[in-house]
Amino acid sequence: MHGTLCTPATRTPRGLQVLIPGGSYNRHYWDGVKLPAYSYTARANAAGYATLALDRLGTGDSTKPLSALVTDTVQTDAIHQVIARARAGTLDSRRYSRVVLAGHSLGSLQSALAAARHPGDADAVVLSGYSHHVSPTETVRLLGTTHPKTLEMSSLDPGYFTTIPHQRAAMFDAPDDVAPEVVAADEAGRDQFSAAEVPVALLGGLAPATTRAIAVPVLVANGGKDTWACPGTLCASADSLRASEQDAYSHPVDAYVLLRAGHSLAIAADGSQFADAVASWLDRTLLGGTR
Repeated sequence: MHGTLCTPATRTPRGLQVLIPGGSYNRHYWDGVKLPAYSYTARANAAGYATLALDRLGTGDSTKPLSALVTDTVQTDAIHQVIARARAGTLDSRRYSRVVLAGHSLGSLQSALAAARHPGDADAVVLSGYSHHVSPTETVRLLGTTHPKTLEMSSLDPGYFTTIPHQRAAMFDAPDDVAPEVVAADEAGRDQFSAAEVPVALLGGLAPATTRAIAVPVLVANGGKDTWACPGTLCASADSLRASEQDAYSHPVDAYVLLRAGHSLAIAADGSQFADAVASWLDRTLLGGTR
């Protein structure tokens, strides 16, 4: 599993955010699809948090096994091993005593599963592009705008899928919210996902039994215009999102809504507000609000 570790330039990190991208994204989702002005990691580093943005197995610079082998269990076990190394000090010789698991979309489903399956790995969990009220019709629509990567002359086996060219803005962004250069960079960086990891991740990652097994603080964060994770008026406000989600958790859950954003809120026009909100929440949750 490949990742990019970034640390604050002028201080000891307040903690480590392990960042898991969504389906058809890789670690560059978190660095603004290679556009520094939109980088979540840069904002998190400026707030004092180290970041480790991962390429999920089968994506980016990570190993690409046969797609049938890239299951949700394999993905969550790999995340578990990465966190173990971070805590042991074998990533950069620093032992991270505070580790946050933060996901987006499919990465959130796998983050929820990882946190439930491996208690003690994460001190807090951030689930973005995620809710227990995912729209089935939107799920079918989104999957209908993907195709096997082999159709684009890829050497990967037919079980790897990617988004059909020039569909991402309509799939992931709110209208008129994402800068043209971000849309272009996002399209240029299209990655893939394994068909084998999706069904169980959806069923298990959205199961209340999974999230009720998470014994650490959880922040659910969505774009207000995310038609997949926020059907209807679910994300009209943070309060409405929190109220709809609380029954699926055994501990109090917090919520954040970036009102103008779509599904990929980290690269929205005001995505920096999302990164800052996560850092502020972690300050309050893990550090008692101190800076």
